[in-house]
Amino acid sequence: MKRIAIHGGAILVVLYAILRLLLVRGAALDSDEPQHLHVVWAWTQHGVPYRDAFDNHMPLFHMSCAPLLSLLGERADILDWMRLAMVPLAVAAFVLAWRCGRALWGSAAASFGLALLALEPTYQRMAGQFRADTLWALAWIAAMAAFVLVRRPVWRSLLTGLAVGAAMATSLKTMPLLGSALVTAIFVLACLPKQARPNWRSLAGGLTIGAVAATAVVATVIAIVAARGGLSAMHEAVLGHNLLPGFGRDANTRQLALRCVEAGIVAVVAGVLAWRSIRRCATPALTAQRWFVAGSCGLFAIFLYAVWPLLTSQDYLPVLPLFVPWLGGLLLRGLGRLRIRPMAAWTGYALLAAVLLVSRAPWRDRLQDYRQQLATVLAITTPADIVMDAKGESIYRRRAFHPVLEMVTQERLRRGLLADTIVADIRSNEVHVMHPERMPDADLQALRADFIPYANGEWVAGRELGEQATGSLRVAAMIPGCYCWLRLDGERIAQLGTEVQFGSADVVIDLPQAGRYRLLWCPAARQLKAVHAQ
Repeated sequence: MKRIAIHGGAILVVLYAILRLLLVRGAALDSDEPQHLHVVWAWTQHGVPYRDAFDNHMPLFHMSCAPLLSLLGERADILDWMRLAMVPLAVAAFVLAWRCGRALWGSAAASFGLALLALEPTYQRMAGQFRADTLWALAWIAAMAAFVLVRRPVWRSLLTGLAVGAAMATSLKTMPLLGSALVTAIFVLACLPKQARPNWRSLAGGLTIGAVAATAVVATVIAIVAARGGLSAMHEAVLGHNLLPGFGRDANTRQLALRCVEAGIVAVVAGVLAWRSIRRCATPALTAQRWFVAGSCGLFAIFLYAVWPLLTSQDYLPVLPLFVPWLGGLLLRGLGRLRIRPMAAWTGYALLAAVLLVSRAPWRDRLQDYRQQLATVLAITTPADIVMDAKGESIYRRRAFHPVLEMVTQERLRRGLLADTIVADIRSNEVHVMHPERMPDADLQALRADFIPYANGEWVAGRELGEQATGSLRVAAMIPGCYCWLRLDGERIAQLGTEVQFGSADVVIDLPQAGRYRLLWCPAARQLKAVHAQ
């Protein structure tokens, strides 16, 4: 039976790996993914981290991915390849969570719980995306797995500390994770009978080894940033930018207080159950480990629910795989009491999985639009060009406005805590390609005189001239650069005119015949002509 359970776990892991491979293209794009990719690209440019490209995350994930991005080069399908590189991380997190769950609750519980989690839509989409949270989740799950599975105390402390350090160097959200784990550990130790408690001297030694290992990892990563001159910019971006009192769910103090009361009630009830379970169990050490893993995950979730200002789905990536084996065990026991055999439960699961997979079609390519958008930018710009996009969607191009237009930036702009220099930066940097998503309405309105929609959601410097007669036409100043006039037949190019240089003054152009005309930045006009000629 044990061998069957282990083989079943191996089959589950293989099926999950296949699902993750399908979701490389089958998962919808998240706006955070291009943002992370742009930061990784900035690391390949050997500039100053955080100063030359905005980033409000810890740096380990981006510096680790930089060699792969350099190897792959500039390409429109770069997100496909970088997502593919996330598959081993997601599968490794799944395997470690299964090993940890098997040690605590048994193979059947671990397999059933993780099998159900693999079908959960949000986790299924998020777990393999190109984001720092993928590495963060793996690092934290590895820390828990080392604590549960490694028998030698020194190695357990060392490996746990290194994994915690990697998690901290990837995301500052590790701090509430670590706090939840420490609070749970203290509570569980207090619940243990005196004879079952570990020696305090060995416990202190293990904590010291783990703390030193974690500190060494974080210090090494920060030293790399400091060596490249980015320490002060990192402090401002990671701490200064993200800390915004009264934002998000913090804005409503009444709801905040209500959530804290609800969370407190849940925590007290869980604490009473844990105390009774540990004190009455015949194997208090194993029960204590179970409550430590499940309890720290639950306490972290309660903390996020109660006080975390910006609650997102990816915040739960490191705890869900560790928590669901316990739920899997509860479900199997409940089904057993209903006299439903495990084989019947797995048959029902297989039918549910088939229905959900067919309805969601993970084999459908959901990155095609983004590949076309990035291909458009790469086709009409060079590495020397500066663009304006929301969060770094153009990947390989410098941005005109330093902060990315995510929620905290938009709130800082709204409050006046951050100067809105978007329009001025676009004009001073002579930007000719812009992605209007997330742009403030006032800025977008001001730029309509200098930009027109082009292709795949991109706007390009240009101007609609409308119907014109033959002869000379004076055109008001535009963003400096080379422009071509186009005579249009419907939306097709009937004639591509000569190049005209615009500076800070009006320009007179000669129109050969009557028709509808448009001015367009030269590289975009030439690319458009080439596409229409095919």
